[in-house]
Amino acid sequence: MRWYLRYRLSAADVRDLLAERGVDVSARTVLHWVQKFAPLLARAGRRAATRLGRRWWCDETYVRVGGKWAYLYRAIDEADQVVDVLLRTHRDLDSARAFFVLATSRRHAVPEEVITDKHPAYVRAVRDEAAGAQHTPSGLHRAHGPDTKPIERSHVPTKDRLRPMRGFQSIRTGQRALEGVELARAVQRGHVAAPGTRAGGEAGPHARARAAATTFAWLAEGLRVAA
Repeated sequence: MRWYLRYRLSAADVRDLLAERGVDVSARTVLHWVQKFAPLLARAGRRAATRLGRRWWCDETYVRVGGKWAYLYRAIDEADQVVDVLLRTHRDLDSARAFFVLATSRRHAVPEEVITDKHPAYVRAVRDEAAGAQHTPSGLHRAHGPDTKPIERSHVPTKDRLRPMRGFQSIRTGQRALEGVELARAVQRGHVAAPGTRAGGEAGPHARARAAATTFAWLAEGLRVAA
């Protein structure tokens, strides 16, 4: 399942890779694993994640769901750590509020500053659901002060990973898969790491890859023990 969440593979690709190693499953089984275990692994990953920064960048991007465009709300902190993700049908005040309720409750943190684009819904959402946080409306290009480039850049790896998936069937299945995709990214960047495996930015690609595999195994073992 880690292969599916981390790499630009389809479920059929993962099926074939497993078959080469003597494990025969269907592509549907791979997708079933993702739906069942990705949210559980993501929850365990949030508990093990590094502490969030106090400045958050928040934005939404487009994702195909049921053949139509839906909105993926995402936020990152100063270290490019993903705060949380929420897939919604509409881009409106209710969705913006729901995102901040989810992010602040699941990460047990409230930012000191939230930087967004100038969509009006963010004004009330930050005021109501991130109490005390300074809201800074911005854009891609600013002569002074923070801009939205960090979160726009952060969308790119996620969108690249989603391309082979060719969209989701529903908001629910999309949300579950996306939580796993973002967990895989957090593990790869060292924001979630098993004890003794936090390789750090100076580590080479081989060490980072081994640390990521070890961390996924550690998270999975935690689920097995808790079951």
